[in-house]
Amino acid sequence: MIIAAGVGACLCVAIRVAGPVAAQQTDTAGKAVKNSDQEKEKKQQLELDAKYAKAYLRLMGATLESYEEANRRQPNTIPTNVMHVIRNAARDARDRAQMLEKVDPNDAEILLACSESELNIAEASWRRVKDANAAAPNSFSAAKAAIVKANLELAKVRVEKARHLSDEPALSSVYFELAQLREQVQQLKILVALLGEKD
Repeated sequence: MIIAAGVGACLCVAIRVAGPVAAQQTDTAGKAVKNSDQEKEKKQQLELDAKYAKAYLRLMGATLESYEEANRRQPNTIPTNVMHVIRNAARDARDRAQMLEKVDPNDAEILLACSESELNIAEASWRRVKDANAAAPNSFSAAKAAIVKANLELAKVRVEKARHLSDEPALSSVYFELAQLREQVQQLKILVALLGEKD
């Protein structure tokens, strides 16, 4: 009887111990499956982002080539300032596509790459203004030069901010991108208003 009771007690303890262990193993397995699914979803999202970026790059490349061909056939068919904007857009598309080819880039890295690309464009614009005014004074008015210089300074601050995003909460990247979108919308509103006045 004592032996039977002892065996029963051991059995009871074994069941009580095995129960939580089995549950823990099941829970661990469930988390592993969930993490695996999340990794697959993230990988698929990155692949689609890269595919989209490459498709957009092809579009911008074809657009640039079309306008350059038009200017080769008839010089100045497309104004220089318009060509400058198109080349900048093509360069930005190329930089984004290259960034997304990187293994597992996060949002902060992508935003930093985009900000650095915009800084390169702003620096090129400022050099163009300085070179033009050095060759022929007042090619760009003081007001126009001030806008280009201010845009360069803003681009520098964007890069500085983007470099800190990796150390900040994930939502910071979203807020940073939304702030830039608001700025772009404001710029578009100004351009639309100007075009409306011309009409």
